Amino acid sequence: MNRHNWTRSEFVGLASLVMAVILVGCNAPLTPTAASVSPDAARPAFTPTSTAAPKPTLRPTLIPTPAPTAIPDELVWFGPNMGSVDFPDLFSNPQAWDKARSKIDVFKFYTQNLLDDPCSICGSDILHTFVGVDAFKSLAESGIATAIEVGAVKEWGCTSDVTFGVADTVIRNVEDRGGRVDFLAMDEPLIGGGIVVNGSTCGYTMEQSAGATAKFIGRVHSAYPNMVVGDIEPYPHFSVAELEAWTDAVVADGQKPAFFHLDVDLERVRVEGQPVKADLQRLSQFFGDRGIPFGVIFTSNWRAAGSDRAYFESTMGWVHTVDDAIGVPAHLIFQSWQGPAPSGANEVPINLPESDPPIYSHTRLILEGLAVFGR
Repeated sequence: MNRHNWTRSEFVGLASLVMAVILVGCNAPLTPTAASVSPDAARPAFTPTSTAAPKPTLRPTLIPTPAPTAIPDELVWFGPNMGSVDFPDLFSNPQAWDKARSKIDVFKFYTQNLLDDPCSICGSDILHTFVGVDAFKSLAESGIATAIEVGAVKEWGCTSDVTFGVADTVIRNVEDRGGRVDFLAMDEPLIGGGIVVNGSTCGYTMEQSAGATAKFIGRVHSAYPNMVVGDIEPYPHFSVAELEAWTDAVVADGQKPAFFHLDVDLERVRVEGQPVKADLQRLSQFFGDRGIPFGVIFTSNWRAAGSDRAYFESTMGWVHTVDDAIGVPAHLIFQSWQGPAPSGANEVPINLPESDPPIYSHTRLILEGLAVFGR
């Protein structure tokens, strides 16, 4: 399952961008520095850039110093749908989600949102829109870490020569505009190495995909030593045994993912009768034994969940299932890629407001979902 493949036109734009990056050098610094100095050299781990006291409703930053893999045991992530119609309002109208915002540790963007290339599933939610509402600066000043979901191994980029070039570009797009990126979440590199999309594929075995993924992580850490780089993989597309073997293969190639986020296809679980509770318990134990924080993505990928209310209710059902199985995961990720809507964009659910009972918003879902976990 590839959760959000780009269209052909989006891929052409991406390929053009990648070629430009490669021509100028993927690691070329934005300001003159010694060639041996990485863009991340000597900078400490994430701290708010504002010298003003944080708002009372906001928790202090939880990101420690300095090791990229030394992250807190529990983090709450928020990833709005890439084409949600009120995505910019999260930054221009922050008071509309004060309570939910106070509970968020990491805010995640999709790569497509951080480029100015045409993106049908993003609608108008591309780079210049977020620059216009000072999105990146406001996150940094609020003590909320910024994450980007990136491709590490994809049919359009089988090596880090390509995928790191794109990741480096979007990191710089954020940091040149007052923000700071501390987390990269790799978008399913195991499936990315073997999938066929429009006739293109890397044709990798699991072992080859693991090697390419390890090289990507290493390249990121060479340029950004404090960057926290973790993995997202799908279940039950891959069995528990396959996910375990995959993780051990990446580690054997010299790189330990800083976290692991499980993307569960709820419709397949229902139709196929997967033993999801037992599998959650096994995976939680496996990653705990290896010191890798285990996270679960809370989303609704039911094909029928085309409305905000249907999305909300099915996701809350998933929240209760996870709570019954393992209690509170180390990372709780509230994220949507539901779509496309008739407009062509991935819009569901709406993000705001957080506390209007007739409106089944994403920020309301965060509050009610976290309450199930006692958070």
